[in-house]
Amino acid sequence: MAQTTIRDFELTDLDPAARLLAARQQRDRSRLPVLAVGLESVDRCVALLRPLVTNPRAAGVVAMADGRIVGFLFGEKMTLAPTAFPAMFVPPHSISIPVYAHAVADGSDPTTIYRAMYGELAGRWVRAGFFVHMTHITPCDPATQEAWVALGFGRGTTCAVRDTSPVVGAVPAKAEIHQASVEDLAIVMTLNDSLFKFHSQSPVFWPFLSEPKPAAREHQRSLMEDPANAHFVAYDAGEPAGMQTFMRPGFIPEVVERDRNVYLYQGIVEAHARSGGIGTALLARSMEWARGQGHDKCTLHFASANPSGAPFWLGHGFVPVEYSMTRHIDERVAWANGW
Repeated sequence: MAQTTIRDFELTDLDPAARLLAARQQRDRSRLPVLAVGLESVDRCVALLRPLVTNPRAAGVVAMADGRIVGFLFGEKMTLAPTAFPAMFVPPHSISIPVYAHAVADGSDPTTIYRAMYGELAGRWVRAGFFVHMTHITPCDPATQEAWVALGFGRGTTCAVRDTSPVVGAVPAKAEIHQASVEDLAIVMTLNDSLFKFHSQSPVFWPFLSEPKPAAREHQRSLMEDPANAHFVAYDAGEPAGMQTFMRPGFIPEVVERDRNVYLYQGIVEAHARSGGIGTALLARSMEWARGQGHDKCTLHFASANPSGAPFWLGHGFVPVEYSMTRHIDERVAWANGW
C-alpha cells in the first residue's frame, strides 16, 4: 500500500476533491436511491466546496498517495453565542464537518485515510480549545461509518426522508387536529418546551437551555407568519396533546433533493396521550397538507437514542439518509499537555 501523506487543502484541489465527492455520491446512491442525483455533478460539488476554502473558520486537508488525492476533509469552527437560536441544537464552541465536506477515493481504506486526515485537523482544533467534534455521513457506507467509529465518534441524530403519500394504517384519533396561526404561538411554544424537556431525559440527554429561548420564540413566530409553513396541533378533550410543524427549506442536507421537499421541524405527542393514534393522525394530516402544497418528499431529524420517536418515524416509512456523529474530547487533555 502506498504511503499516505497529509497536506493543507489548496484552491487547485477543488476539482479533484469535487470528483471524489461526486463519485462518493454516485456509489452511495446506487445503494440508497433516495439520495440526490444532483450531487453526482462535479460542478455542483465544486460550488459546495468553494465556500469552505475561503471560510476563515474552516480548515481542510487532503490525503495524497502515489501523487494523487485520495481523500479530503474540511471542518468548520462553530462559535455561536449562547443566546443564538442555533445554540439549541449545536454546541456553541464546536467543530462541524458537513456531509459534503469529506470523501475518500474508491479502493482506498477509509479507516486509514480518515484517521490520517482527522488526526491532522483534530490536533489543531483541540489546541485551539474545540473539544466537541461533529461529522455527518450517509448511512449506506459501512466502511466510512466504521472509520469514524474507530476515531471515537458515536451517532447522535438521524436524518430521514419519506414521500408524502398517504400514511398507511392511519385511523381517526379521538383528538381534533387544527392548523395553528400566529395567535396560537403560546400553545406552540408550550408544546415545543415539552419536546425539549423530553429530549433532556434519559437516554437522549440533550440540554434544555434557557438562554436561546427568546431567540427560539422569535424564530417560531417568523415561521408562523410565513404561509409556506404549517403548524398542526392536536387537541384531546380541548387540551393541546400533540403537534407537528413544518418549515422550508429547514435543515435538509445536501445529499437529498431539496426541491419539492418540506422539512418536518417539530413532532411531539404529550406523554399522557401517546399510543392513542394521535401521532399517526397528525402525520396523515400533515402529509395531506404537504401533497396539497406540491411537496413530494418530507425530511426530518430525530435523536437516534429516542426510544419512542425513532421507531415511530421509521415505522411510518421514513428512510435514514444522514447520520450526525459526535466526539466529545476530555477537556483535561489541555492542562495535561500544558496547552
